[in-house]
Amino acid sequence: MKQIEFVQKDSKVAFSGELTLATITSSFEKKSYSLLKPGKLALDLSNILKVDTACLAWLLAMMEQSVKNNCQLTIDNLPNDLIKLAKLSSVDLFLSKS
Repeated sequence: MKQIEFVQKDSKVAFSGELTLATITSSFEKKSYSLLKPGKLALDLSNILKVDTACLAWLLAMMEQSVKNNCQLTIDNLPNDLIKLAKLSSVDLFLSKS
């Protein structure tokens, strides 16, 4: 199992590894939610190797939390597999607004 890592630099957070059910733990979720502070934040997913529906659920939860925290969230470089999952789940419009 590959781990998920992220590095924050200013208002950009670069993720690498796999965003899957195996890696999106409650600890990971808490750490990622703590990134959502008032202002702007960009999530860069260009180095994500694998995604599943857990990734999609996590991103939607991040978007919901960002509104609650007055954080303008953008998601850059969505993996193709994630775009396909979002379309199959009919939530692709939510991700395109990010």
